Amino acid sequence: MDYNIKEWGLLPDKTPCHLIELSHNDISVWVSDYGATFQSMFITDSSGNRHDIILGYDTPEEYYYDQQNFGGTMGRYANRIAGACVTLNGTDWHITANEGSNTLHGGKGFNKCMWTYNVNSDALTLTLNSPHLDNGFPGNLTVTQTITITDNHSILVKYHALSDMDTVCNFTNHSYFNFSGIRNISNQIISIGADNYTPVDNHNIPTGSILPVAGTIYDYRTPKAVGTDCIDINYVLSDSYDYAARIHDPDTGITMSVKTDFPGLQLYNGNFIGNCTGKYNMRYNDQHGICFEPQFFPDAMHHDNFPSPVLKAGDHFNHYIEYIFEN
Repeated sequence: MDYNIKEWGLLPDKTPCHLIELSHNDISVWVSDYGATFQSMFITDSSGNRHDIILGYDTPEEYYYDQQNFGGTMGRYANRIAGACVTLNGTDWHITANEGSNTLHGGKGFNKCMWTYNVNSDALTLTLNSPHLDNGFPGNLTVTQTITITDNHSILVKYHALSDMDTVCNFTNHSYFNFSGIRNISNQIISIGADNYTPVDNHNIPTGSILPVAGTIYDYRTPKAVGTDCIDINYVLSDSYDYAARIHDPDTGITMSVKTDFPGLQLYNGNFIGNCTGKYNMRYNDQHGICFEPQFFPDAMHHDNFPSPVLKAGDHFNHYIEYIFEN
């Protein structure tokens, strides 16, 4: 695996940011130390054409003000926490509320933090120290993210975390994928490896139920077009499928499979991107990108029937996401 580092620019507070390029087997990915953010991801199709398949911006300053979380690492807790409160060992920890009375993606999330990095021909390693009471979360937490491009024609992301107190943690990457340039993704063919999902209330907080996808707009067990329905929902992943998600672009012929050992996957089809200017001076709008976010279930700490997101003091958090490409 080859790598390249370049100075990228400054944040509004004059902090310098870098882009680290990893490349191998016709895949290259550009990752910033600001937010451990995937800024670009280049794939070559069967005709030899090169495509940047994720949405993003040209400058660090645009990511600083970004509200769409393009390509960022979500944490300390990806997705939503009801009431912006976590109870651990009988103590209530009040978390930063940033979506009404609830918390989304950890408040001021890890995608708005500077990470330290180390890179060589084996991997890019990014590290973040999240102090006790960072956004209200308990425990001094150290997070390490290791990114490699494998001989399996994939991008592999491994997360590790360790805390000195019991805490909750849940990480994911928030890249918006579009394999056909900047156009509506409603004709992209997707499938999701899940028979069930977690329904939500009108604040997008899970009700605690687990229901079958059969007969709903969320049924992507067999490949079909994304469509135009508004989708922002967590799936209960099943070991009976050999992937968490798969997307195929009829225009370029590129197929990407997502594999993971997280128990859930949030599918968001970009219906609230709005109108903004992205990389290459391209205009983004609703449904110009789709997110596949492997993670623990949203608000899992408030539902005993959901897999627990609690990380005990001294225990090791280890999970992975892998993006596998075919053309």
